[in-house]
Amino acid sequence: MLNLKSVFVIAMLSASASVSADEITIDTKDIEATLTANLAESMELMQAQLTSELDTMLVTDEQKKNEEATAQVLLAD
Repeated sequence: MLNLKSVFVIAMLSASASVSADEITIDTKDIEATLTANLAESMELMQAQLTSELDTMLVTDEQKKNEEATAQVLLAD
């Protein structure tokens, strides 16, 4: 059987748990905003790096094609 002290302790624990749950929700929103900002920044950086690498690959590919065409012309002469 529960006495008055036990009821009081249970009430305090449940109130404490609900306050903690509210604080966690607030902290989660802050963390989510930070993560979203970091993700957006990282995605922009990755896009810039990918664009740079693709440009380099395309230039290299074009140079190889030009060299092959020049070699074929020289061989034909």
